[in-house]
Amino acid sequence: MIILFQLTPSFKIFAQNEPNIQSDSAIVMDSKTGTVIYSKNIHKKQYPASITKIMTALLAIEKGNLDDTITFSNNAVYSIGWGSSHIGMREGEQITLNDAIYGMLLMSANEVSNAIAEHIDGSIENFCKNMNDKAKDLGAYNTNFVNPHGLHDPNHYTTAYDMALITKEALKYDKFREISGTITYIIEPTNLVNEPRYLAHQHRLYNKKAYPNSYYEGCEGGKTGFTNEAKHTLVSYAKKDDLELIVVVLKAEKQEMYNDTRLLLDYCFDNFELVTLIEEGDSAGEISIPLTKDGNDEKTIEVYAKENLETVMAKELTEEITNDLSISKDLSLPINEGDIVGTLNYFYQNKLLASVDVISSEKIEGNDAIETMSTKGINKTGSSTSYLDNRIVRIAIMLIVTLVIMALFFYVLYLINRYKQRKRPSYFYKNYGKR
Repeated sequence: MIILFQLTPSFKIFAQNEPNIQSDSAIVMDSKTGTVIYSKNIHKKQYPASITKIMTALLAIEKGNLDDTITFSNNAVYSIGWGSSHIGMREGEQITLNDAIYGMLLMSANEVSNAIAEHIDGSIENFCKNMNDKAKDLGAYNTNFVNPHGLHDPNHYTTAYDMALITKEALKYDKFREISGTITYIIEPTNLVNEPRYLAHQHRLYNKKAYPNSYYEGCEGGKTGFTNEAKHTLVSYAKKDDLELIVVVLKAEKQEMYNDTRLLLDYCFDNFELVTLIEEGDSAGEISIPLTKDGNDEKTIEVYAKENLETVMAKELTEEITNDLSISKDLSLPINEGDIVGTLNYFYQNKLLASVDVISSEKIEGNDAIETMSTKGINKTGSSTSYLDNRIVRIAIMLIVTLVIMALFFYVLYLINRYKQRKRPSYFYKNYGKR
C-alpha cells in the first residue's frame, strides 16, 4: 500500500490558477497513488463511447491467453451497426487474442471487442457482467456496461472518476502499456484474408508521426471515443520525472478534448510533484508497551514504516504537512518483530492525507491484553513533524556534502599546483644555473 487517501473536490491542496476547460466532466489522477489533483463533475454519469474498450482490454489481459486464437462469430461481426469503427473482420476469420487487443485499442474496432468478449467469457452478456463486477471491485460504483465496445445504449454509462480508476488498474499491466503505447502495428494475413491489416494509433497527443502539431511531450498513450450521444471522450496518460498522470475528459467537442487535456497536463506538471513522506524501514517514532495490566511495567520500542508512503503535493506548500502516530487498539502480547502495531497518519490542513502501517522493531514476550499505551519520540501524541522540515534538512545535507566535495577538489588542485612549482626551479637550475 502506498497511499490510502484520495483527494476529492472538497479537499484541494492547491487551487490557484486552475485551467478553465470546456469538457463537461474531467479529472486528473496520479497513476501511482490515486490522488485526484483536478476535478470537474467527476461523479456525473456520462456516456463513455469507445473508452469502454480500456475495461475490455483489462479483462482480456487479466483472464486470457494472448496466444489463443479467436474465431469471429456472425454475432460479433454483424451486430455492431452500420458505419461504426471496425477493421473488416469476417465471420469465421481467426486472429490471436494479442492481435485482437491491438486492433481494438489502436483502431477502436467494435467487432473485435465483441469477439474478445465472446472468447473470454462465452458470450457478450457474461463478459459485461464481469466488466461490471470488476468495476465495482475497483470502486467504480457509478459505472454500468452493457457491451464491450461503447456503442450507445442508455444503460451504458460511467463517470470521469470511475474511468480514471479503471485506467489506473489497466496501467498496472505491462502488456496494456505496450499495446496502448504502440503507434503502428500490423496484423498479418489470416485464414480468410490474404492482405495484412495496418493499424495506427488514433490519439493525437500521442501519435507524433501522424499528428506532429498535436503531439504532447510525455504522453505515453490513451484511448479516444465518440458517439453522437457521448460526444467526444478521451483518456490519456503522460509522465514527467516521477509523476505520471491520468486525464479523462468526457462530453467534449473533438478539438476541445485535446486542448483541455493539454491544459490540464501543463497545469498539473507545473504545480505538483510526487513526494515520499516516509520510506520503508524508516523510524516512525517510539511507543511504550505496558507489560502488565496495571501499567507499572512497560517497554519502549521503536517502530518503523512497513512500506513506502508517497503522495502528490503542490510544489510550493502554503502550510506544513503534519503527522501523528496512532497505536492499534487491539494489541496483545506477545508482539513479534515485524508485527503491525499502529498507523502513521499524515495531515494537511488538519485533514487526513495518507497513512501507512508501522511495525515493531523487536519481539516482546507476554500473554496479557494491552489496555493502555503511549507514544513518544518524533510522533508523540499531540506533536507532529513537518515534511517541509525534513525536506529542508535533506537539502542542507546535500549542500554540505557538495561543499565538502568541492573543498576537497580544490585542495587536491592546490597540492598538484604546489608540487609542480617546487619541481620547476630545480629543473631550471639544472639546465640554466651557474656555468
